[in-house]
Amino acid sequence: MAEMSKNNLEVKILSLFGALPLLIWAAGSLPQRGVLKESLSVLTLVAFSLMVGLFYLSRINPATQRTKTGSLIKLHKIIGYTALPVLILHPLLLVVPRFYEAGVAPLDAFITIVTTFSSQGILFGLGGYGLLFLLGATALLRKKLPLSYPDWRLIHGLLALIALLSTLLHVVDLGRHFNLTTAGLVALLAAGGVYLLLKNWSQIQGRKR
Repeated sequence: MAEMSKNNLEVKILSLFGALPLLIWAAGSLPQRGVLKESLSVLTLVAFSLMVGLFYLSRINPATQRTKTGSLIKLHKIIGYTALPVLILHPLLLVVPRFYEAGVAPLDAFITIVTTFSSQGILFGLGGYGLLFLLGATALLRKKLPLSYPDWRLIHGLLALIALLSTLLHVVDLGRHFNLTTAGLVALLAAGGVYLLLKNWSQIQGRKR
């Protein structure tokens, strides 16, 4: 972490991806809801944005080469293991306010969310949910998988990309705080991440030949 503070790049990346969803939320000019609902929305937005930021907080980003590998990996894991559970628990977090509101019971609301297959947005959300779960599982079980580290890292990055694109389509269709402009910005940042991923993988394959 001391090395991270020295070159300041990682702090800037964290600041960008941490502040971006707060700017989106503040600029939304949407009717304010209860404190609990708004807090859960902001928490989900920050978790989603930080997951995109992990493409840049990794060794595939040439700008991080001055940071010690151990410090960078530690930071990457801390953010991943913090933000990923928030996104995986998102369907449950949506129904938490139902415990304090009259109307549909929390369990009924949850069942409706996960079984409404006629909604394109929910289908993207369920797809993203499954991919995020797989992303977390393959990260935890990395050393037990029959994959070399470079191949695992490529698969890890591609899983993250597809999962985040699926969840991006979900929030564009159903989210309160995303519109085409903000979605385009996030998609552009994600595209930069996949460029770094594929460039790094092609370099690795070139060294093998």
